[in-house]
Amino acid sequence: MEYVIEVENLSKSFGNKEVLKEISLKIGRGESYVVIGGSGSGKSVLIKCILGLIEPTSGVIKINGNDVSKLSQKELFKTRLKCGVLYQGGALFDSLNVIENVSFGLIYGLQVPQKEAYKIASEKLEAVDLDQSVARLYPAELSGGMSKRVALARAIATNPDIIFFDEPTTGLDPITSGIINDLIVRCTKEMGISAVSITHDINSLKHISDRVGLLYKGKFIWEGTNTELVATDNPYVVQFINGNAEGPFTA
Repeated sequence: MEYVIEVENLSKSFGNKEVLKEISLKIGRGESYVVIGGSGSGKSVLIKCILGLIEPTSGVIKINGNDVSKLSQKELFKTRLKCGVLYQGGALFDSLNVIENVSFGLIYGLQVPQKEAYKIASEKLEAVDLDQSVARLYPAELSGGMSKRVALARAIATNPDIIFFDEPTTGLDPITSGIINDLIVRCTKEMGISAVSITHDINSLKHISDRVGLLYKGKFIWEGTNTELVATDNPYVVQFINGNAEGPFTA
């Protein structure tokens, strides 16, 4: 298998607090990997380390075979352009309309001429099932589900190898959540994009994941496929996916 992300013995500390402890992880091309775990388990720190937004205390992170820690700022910038991010709140620019938001990375990251960038942005909006009637709307005029789809269009506009999803269905109703889940699956299965997601939405977890890793106190204490997830008797996994008040997390 061709791996787009390789993490070896990654640790991260903030002062005396060790957040990540010798984590190793490999994610293949077109694979959807979901990180689950309680608040404070290190999920967001892991994603930020992979993206190069936080420098790890130790360990190696490779994206498309390139050791992130050894890249120049110019090379790191190019590597980040191969990564898309769908933030929890969408993080659209309030002062830009939809077409300007979606084309932002194309124009300012890849230096694509505006006319061509708008054409690509329009295609990406269609890819997330939005028609051109939304192109001139501003974020304040969009529903929560539409905002997430516009943010996803922006994330795929530069044809990334990897997309990071931070709680992609938070705050959405079940039907809209299902639409977002389907779009994430389409990204991986039809576009060949690798996905790394953080979610507490168990329905989303079961729908979008190929593999799942459970973080607890900075370590992966369980890892397996979607099928293994629902079949395991691991007490940590059982408590987490069933939302049980009693179990090893709360013992």
